[in-house]
Amino acid sequence: MSSITPITLNANGIIPIPNYHLKAVLGATTIDRGLVNVRPKYQDKVEIIRMSSSANSLHAPVVTPTAGVGQFEIDNRLITLGDAMYYRTFSPIRDFENEYQWQYNRGKLTDAQLASITETAVKELATSDIADGVETLIWNGNTASADPWLNRTDGLIKLLDADSDTDINNVTFGAALSATNILDKFQDMIDACPAAVLEQLNIRFVVSYADLQKYYAAIRDSVITKGINIMDPGVARFAGIPVVSCGMPNDKMLLGRFDGGQDGQLQAATWMNEDRSGLLVDRLQANSELFFIKALFKWGINYRLGAEIVYGK
Repeated sequence: MSSITPITLNANGIIPIPNYHLKAVLGATTIDRGLVNVRPKYQDKVEIIRMSSSANSLHAPVVTPTAGVGQFEIDNRLITLGDAMYYRTFSPIRDFENEYQWQYNRGKLTDAQLASITETAVKELATSDIADGVETLIWNGNTASADPWLNRTDGLIKLLDADSDTDINNVTFGAALSATNILDKFQDMIDACPAAVLEQLNIRFVVSYADLQKYYAAIRDSVITKGINIMDPGVARFAGIPVVSCGMPNDKMLLGRFDGGQDGQLQAATWMNEDRSGLLVDRLQANSELFFIKALFKWGINYRLGAEIVYGK
């Protein structure tokens, strides 16, 4: 004869829904949307080796060449990795006591074990928190910052700003981006882009989440969008070039080869990709009802070749 498990009310006299509803997060969109190539198995520094050839290397043939014209040029940019940790403590009895009995904790209260549904929810929430934090670090990291998270490593804005007057195709916007001016700014970016880059198939505009919405507002009623549902994910384009949003700051824009490949502009390094989601959950110590959740990982990022980037700000 089968038995029926009775429904248990929580401490508020309410039948709880058997799962946790987690907050929506943007996550590490620069990674998730394929803008950066992440290289594993690195712990300290990584060289991005660059090779080019001087222009106008052709010359008239001679029977026995004695000297070449031009040369191959090899240099590098450096990715410097920083250490980062995620760590929190919580009590499955105190923090979740209204629901904990319903979740059938294992053992008496003095030795209560973490319910599997709570452990899963805590891990999912922590993984999302880490992804959000990595996205912030990608763009806003600054080793000189007083913020203990941002000073783990330098992010792209600091790196781009440091080189923008010498190595990068710089565009000065002169005003905050808006639905009124953003189309002109997109065109300014194209005008500043080297022809060899514009002809590549993997170029993209990179903008903030808010600035993408300004772009949508600018073109919503434009004749250039007739027959196209511009609100469909992945459709956003300007002059045939995809426009991708991520966690970069507002009122800035990039144009270049941002495709997440080995030849793409953005190159990142880590020890293991799984470190950002490989969370350890355990009891803090034998005489405590506290549990902890912890992750350790390394992260660093840089761009490959500034001469092929257009940076608007």
